[in-house]
Amino acid sequence: MATKVRRLGLVCGWSLVAGISMLPILGIVVGLWPQEPLTFAGFESFLGYQGLTTSIVMTLLTAILSSLISLYIAFVVYSQYHLSQRLQSFEKYLAPLLSMPHLAIAIGLVFLFSDGSIFFVDSGLPRKGLATLTLTIVIKEVPFFLLIFSALGRQLPIKNWLLQGKALGYQAYRCWWFLVFPPLLKQSRLALLAATAYTLSVVDVSLLVGPNIPELFAVSVYRWQTSFADGDQVLGFWSNVLLLLLLVVSVSLLYAHEKLAFAGCKSLATQGRRFLVGRISPIFKAWIPLSGVLTALMILVFVLWSLGYDWHSSRPSFSQLSTVLWRDEWLFFALPLQNSLLIAGLAGLLGVALALLALELQRQRGQYWPDYYWLLAIILPQLSMVLGWQILHIWLQGGYHSGWIVLSHLPFTFAYGYLVLKGPFQNVDERYELLAASFGYSLWQSWWLVRFRLLLPAIFTGLAIAFSVSVAQYIPTIMIGAGRVTTITTEAVVIGTGSQQNLIALYVLLQSILPFMAFFIAALLARRFRGSVGG
Repeated sequence: MATKVRRLGLVCGWSLVAGISMLPILGIVVGLWPQEPLTFAGFESFLGYQGLTTSIVMTLLTAILSSLISLYIAFVVYSQYHLSQRLQSFEKYLAPLLSMPHLAIAIGLVFLFSDGSIFFVDSGLPRKGLATLTLTIVIKEVPFFLLIFSALGRQLPIKNWLLQGKALGYQAYRCWWFLVFPPLLKQSRLALLAATAYTLSVVDVSLLVGPNIPELFAVSVYRWQTSFADGDQVLGFWSNVLLLLLLVVSVSLLYAHEKLAFAGCKSLATQGRRFLVGRISPIFKAWIPLSGVLTALMILVFVLWSLGYDWHSSRPSFSQLSTVLWRDEWLFFALPLQNSLLIAGLAGLLGVALALLALELQRQRGQYWPDYYWLLAIILPQLSMVLGWQILHIWLQGGYHSGWIVLSHLPFTFAYGYLVLKGPFQNVDERYELLAASFGYSLWQSWWLVRFRLLLPAIFTGLAIAFSVSVAQYIPTIMIGAGRVTTITTEAVVIGTGSQQNLIALYVLLQSILPFMAFFIAALLARRFRGSVGG
């Protein structure tokens, strides 16, 4: 009987994690099913849409370039800190940088550096344009790649490679680029693809700081998919197909870049040519402190704007500060704030729990599946997935309540939870559980009392990241909830399209505080269990 129960539990567990991980594929397949009859005239209308080519080229270039720039900056920064005693300190500083949503960074850049900003000078950064969008993506993605490199650095013999390179007479920076960069680039393929896929289909940030004429392709796709005007659903179908083709093109371009990078490193190493990039690497030691200062400035500006401070007054004074706006808006943001906490809390907990279940099932089987299978939610275009989920939701006659929103966030929190937990989970020494078994503990007791306790710091970090990911979700919330389930993010996007800066600052500040508090609480709890694996 016990054996049958265990088999049933394994079947149910595998079915659950496999179902969650396959939801993105299901969404893609259903989203490719046309909702209206397809005709050649509709396809011709799509191809002839004004500004389509320019929009596609801008979107593709922005996605590829912003991801590659982020990766290269992160590598240079990592090379400056890897052998430093401040490595652990810099990893701690990644938390507040990771906690800032893309939307908050975008609005913060506009408030700080655009025309009419608090510096009273035009820095040349447009309020809406490719430069602002690219800079937003780079500032946000560099900490993400640093986190990936930090995890990979614990698995690769980087120190031995550097010693071997120096023994052959190479300078330190050449050792990093010729010996360390190629394997790190190869190991971070999925992270690079995830960053590119995000930029291809991001709507909220593109809507607020991206160019207007022509608009980025993701904004057009979202507008067609959510419109019921004559012919727009046909345009939405073909744009969805094209978005998936753009992902295929992006994969090809990233693969070609990897081959060119390998060939370039090999050529520079063997021919002894001058390598000026390596000489300017020390400059990037200032990247993390500057990013921290920039984040603090953004938060400070949001706070002051929300309290009524008038930057452009002839005699600005802190006596102007008032909580009137907060009191007046409380009735409006109380429900979205409550929804955000509820949805992100549930989606984060369930996502991390399912990630642990997937890892444990693979460990018991003795074989780990390829990462891309578990990370489909973050390496496929979000718009294409959510469109399919929306069609299924309508077909199932699902209601518009928080439960469906939690389910739509779950594939993303699961993917990020798996990404964070896989390394620490595999690093737990199996002998700890064997020792527990020798004292008479059962399989479940040894897992709960040994492995789970050792993983607690990593679990807290995973929960904070999953919570932050859920808070920042715009497309699943607005499309599955049909605008009836409001969160701080959906409200921030709506208000961000307006011109009332103090109101924009208030909602963006609220959106930033939620993930920051999650990371802060996770850091406090991790300190309590600092002796465990993954802390």
